[in-house]
Parts: sequence; C-alpha cells; structure tokens
Amino acid sequence: MYPNFQVYVAAETIINPSEEPSKVIKCLINTVNGGSPEINEEGNLAMVNTEGLHALHHIRVGVKSRFSAGVLRRLFEYNRSNNKTWFLLNKQAAYSGVIAIVESSVESSLGPIMVTITSRDLDRVLEWLVPINEKKIRNYYTENHVKE
Repeated sequence: MYPNFQVYVAAETIINPSEEPSKVIKCLINTVNGGSPEINEEGNLAMVNTEGLHALHHIRVGVKSRFSAGVLRRLFEYNRSNNKTWFLLNKQAAYSGVIAIVESSVESSLGPIMVTITSRDLDRVLEWLVPINEKKIRNYYTENHVKE
C-alpha cells in the first residue's frame, strides 16, 4: 500500500503547565501514525519517533481534506535542508483529529507540533505526501497559454 523507501518521522511539542500530558500525547497520536509517544524527564516536552510512510498517513489525508497541500508543499521546500525538512501543525486542532498547518509558532496559542521528516528520498516523500495533479496542471497551462 505504501511505496518502499526509508523515511523517518519525528513530532514534538511542548507541554504547557496548564495542559494535561495525556491530552498532549493524544495530539501526537492524532498526527503521527505509529511510534510510541514519550514525555521527557522534565515533563515539558512530548515526542514521538517512527519510520515508514505509514507514519505520515494522518497528515496526508488531513491535508488533502482541508485543501492545504499547496501550503504544505511550500513549507516542505522552504524548510528543507539536504535530506531533512520540517513543518508545524496546530496542537489544538490535532487534539480533535484535524490536521491544520501553521506557518508560524504564534499561530498556535498552546504551541505548535513540529513534524520533522528525514529521508534520502525526500522528493519522493513529498510527491507521495502532497501529489501534484499532472492532468490538472497540464489543462491549466493548455487553457491559459499565451502566444507570443
């Protein structure tokens, strides 16, 4: 069901003093498919690390349903460095099972969830995560082609 290439996914978010740690863990579970969420010794950071494209399933479906693939694609490329990239998700939305991309940490009042993706096949991961509809693009350029 999933293409066979290596991808590592990490997600982390702060745990504010006003938050219940189990609810923050639920945010991570609703974001990343698989892995075992943990809380650091200080109790102020929740994180999950896992591997495989299946880990990105919730994000892929959520981005598609909210029509935010273009935003994710842009952030994916903007934050890219070699074989690693990252983006932010709204923690409150994640608690409800909604994947909402934020472009800045101030857009998420309780702090965002930072998702980091590492892969030697990062271009293929991006194409799987937010595929470009080639037919739609080809039709757009054909219909809007300006002759010189």
